[in-house]
Amino acid sequence: MSAQPASTDPQPPVTPLRRQWSRPSSHGASSGDAQALLPRGVLVGCREAIQRIDDDGHHSYGITSALRGEGRSSIAAGFALVEWLDYERRTVLVDLDLEGPSLHERFGLPEGPGISDLVGSHDPVEDYLQRLVGDVWLLSAGGDRENVPRTLSRLTQGTVMSQLAEWADVVICDLPPLLGSPTGLEAARLCSTAVMVVRAGVTPMPRVKEAADSLATPPPVILNGVHSSVPAWIRRATGDWKP
Repeated sequence: MSAQPASTDPQPPVTPLRRQWSRPSSHGASSGDAQALLPRGVLVGCREAIQRIDDDGHHSYGITSALRGEGRSSIAAGFALVEWLDYERRTVLVDLDLEGPSLHERFGLPEGPGISDLVGSHDPVEDYLQRLVGDVWLLSAGGDRENVPRTLSRLTQGTVMSQLAEWADVVICDLPPLLGSPTGLEAARLCSTAVMVVRAGVTPMPRVKEAADSLATPPPVILNGVHSSVPAWIRRATGDWKP
C-alpha cells in the first residue's frame, strides 16, 4: 500500500490510502474505541505516513489539499488517532477550515465554543477543547464565523497556536484547500509541516502542482484511493519521481 521512493530522491514521501473515513456513531476512552472511529485501512495509511515524515520530530501537521472533497478531514482525524494510539501523545485536532468546518459534526460534538470564540478572549486554550477519545481533543471552528479572514488574522497574531503547542504533544490541523479558498495558504503557514492529500485519479494534476508550488517547501503527499504502489501519473506530476 505504501510507496517506495529511490534512496537518492529528494521528493517528499507519497503514501497511498485505500479507504475513506465513515462517521462514528459514538466515542469512548479506550484504544479499542479509538480504532473503531476509522476504517483500518485509513489508520494503516496514516500510520505509514507519520512514520515517513516524522523523522525530524515535527509536532504540528497541517492536512491540506488542492481542492475540496479530497479527504482532508478524514486524514487529519487519522493522524490524530494514530499519534495517541501508537505514541501515547496528547493530541489536539484543530478545525481550521473556518469556511466549512465539519469535524464537530462527524464526531457528534457541539459546534462551539471554538476558535472564533477563543481568539477574542483571554481564556486558556484548554477551556475550549472537547475530548474525542482518550487523550485526543478537538478545538472546533466555533459558532461565530462571519469574518473568517479576520479570525484567521487574529489567530496568526495571537497566542492560541503557541498555547496548543505547550499544552499538547502534537497539534493536527484540518486546513482549508490551498486553491479556491482565500485563507488556505495563510492557514497552512500556521503549521510546521503541511501534508497534502490528493484523491488519486480524480484531482487534475496541474491543480495539484499549482497547490504544491504555493507552499514554501514541497509537501509530503498522501494518495487517497490508491490500492497499490504510487502510479506513474503522480510520479510524473511531482517531477523528481522516476518511473
